[in-house]
Amino acid sequence: MNYLKFMALLSFLFLAACSSENDSVVDVTETEVENTETEEQSPLYTEYMTCVPGADFSDATVTAMVDEWNNFEFAEGFMFSAGQDPVQSVSLGGENVVYWQLVWASKEAAEAGWSDWATNADADQWRAKHASVMQCDGEGRRGYDFYVNPLGEKANWNRPTQWVTYGHQCKFNGEDGLELLRSAAAAFDEYIVTANNPEPFTYGVMFHNGENPEPFSNYDFFWQNYYENHTDAETSYARFAEVGADIQAMFDAAATCEGPTASDSYQFYPDPNDEA
Repeated sequence: MNYLKFMALLSFLFLAACSSENDSVVDVTETEVENTETEEQSPLYTEYMTCVPGADFSDATVTAMVDEWNNFEFAEGFMFSAGQDPVQSVSLGGENVVYWQLVWASKEAAEAGWSDWATNADADQWRAKHASVMQCDGEGRRGYDFYVNPLGEKANWNRPTQWVTYGHQCKFNGEDGLELLRSAAAAFDEYIVTANNPEPFTYGVMFHNGENPEPFSNYDFFWQNYYENHTDAETSYARFAEVGADIQAMFDAAATCEGPTASDSYQFYPDPNDEA
């Protein structure tokens, strides 16, 4: 499945999960979705590992570490991976930490992949070789159902291998929070389409899948906005603050959110060197 068609499917899935009644938004992707297989119509599963940089941590050493990691044969259902480097020294996971994100077709695929990885002697050697660069808490990784809604070309998002992530951690205000979030998301999608965003943009929403540790478990969901750079992010946030007050009120009725917290983000897999 080509990338735009795949991302269009994800857009449809989030809207379907949100039970949107806004036909003008659904029409953006329905032609693409008709050509996809039924069994693909489910959320992705994403995991985050908290990683502690070591004495040899640098752009060059992390790049070398990831390059070697890309030489492994990965399990079926493994789809994407990225590194998240918070702009501020303190983030939700602690002080001076970074994050390694993994995206899978399903939780079952992730469990099978980790089972294979645990018995891979070469993986043990790779971890030992790069222990002074970065050590990640694989055992304590967090799992989420992951919905992405870029609206394809309508969002002007061309999948860069480096981007910035602006995250919001949110708690529902009441029992009707999810229903209100569905309405707000549909209105936001329409805003994206009609505003014809000059800044490339997409977003993702994550809901807990399994028992995640504190402080992450203190929130009901995580909303992440993706931009190509921080300047675009600041411009987009300022525009929305000026013209999106009605939609923001819908979000505020659904949930109380903290943030945004900014991170520099880097594609780890598929190997960005193969896409250069």
